[in-house]
Amino acid sequence: MSSRYARHELMPGWNQQQLANAKVIIFGMGALGNEVARILAMSGIGSLLLCDPDWIEESNLSRTVLFRQSDIGNFKVEAAATALRELNPTLAVETRSLPLIHGVGLGEIRDVDLVISCLDSRSARLQLTGRCKLVQTPYIDGGTHSWGGEVRPYLDPDDPCYGCSLTPEERSIADVPWSCLDTRPEDSVGSAVPSSALVGTWMGIIAIRFLMNLTCPAGTLRIDSSRGTTVVIPQVRDSECPLHTSIDFVSKISVSSQETMQKLRSLLPKSAVPLVWEPVQKLVECSHCNFQEILWGLPSINLCPQCQQPLRPRTTIELDEVPDLVKLADLGIPPREILTVKTMKGWQWFELE
Repeated sequence: MSSRYARHELMPGWNQQQLANAKVIIFGMGALGNEVARILAMSGIGSLLLCDPDWIEESNLSRTVLFRQSDIGNFKVEAAATALRELNPTLAVETRSLPLIHGVGLGEIRDVDLVISCLDSRSARLQLTGRCKLVQTPYIDGGTHSWGGEVRPYLDPDDPCYGCSLTPEERSIADVPWSCLDTRPEDSVGSAVPSSALVGTWMGIIAIRFLMNLTCPAGTLRIDSSRGTTVVIPQVRDSECPLHTSIDFVSKISVSSQETMQKLRSLLPKSAVPLVWEPVQKLVECSHCNFQEILWGLPSINLCPQCQQPLRPRTTIELDEVPDLVKLADLGIPPREILTVKTMKGWQWFELE
């Protein structure tokens, strides 16, 4: 009786054990993330970490191979993990139902073999690019349009990055609301399963070849199904791109994201001020009745208890005023995050346990 991967092992250069030892993070578990995760799981990848904060809606079902009608209302990462385990019972799969900054720490990104970006937002893709560059982790970025898409392998730290493909103006434009009180829904973009399958297959095969130390294409793969073409477009590194920055020496400290600010402070140098990568809320206030309350945590839209108008959050990236008993996770700090800390000796980096 043949093994599960008998046909794989007939392929020149295929190394099943190397794939079984590999660890990969996938950010974004929509249509594209579904395709890539399925390909890696069925190919025999050893470990996957899935990160996406969204729930499954009915409109996802026409474009996602891992979701079913009964999954509507569940987290995408949880439904995907269940389906992937059925496809490959030996797969180790972990899930984070949080945005990328709050879901996966820099130490975790550094220690995997590859990161795969299946994000549909420019700001999120730039955010992830910056985090991969900080710890010099190779990554593959992909995106779809109505009748095709693009795949960008960034497998060498010295190569161009996603930010290099944008102008300074494009890098500076965030696709988040101009105000924390702006709750208008995002505009939907047309997408169908053939485009996700095309782009996801390219991303999957490049990922597998990279994990087996086989040659991979360089540059942007532009896929156009209306013309039946896949064209490789060279990409040039932009000397002005601010994302090509890496972290220097990192000190590890014995505190986890589930512990408190008090524990963190006890292990940092005296008078040190830890910083977070994304602003946290320190208080909320009402512009209608002047209500104000100190409320540390992730920014959210709450109603004023006095006049029922939306409260405005006030945020900071410095944690020196956070009460001792607040947990790091409640501030959006993920497991094994690397914190920037302002000390008497200058800037230092500290990695959580």
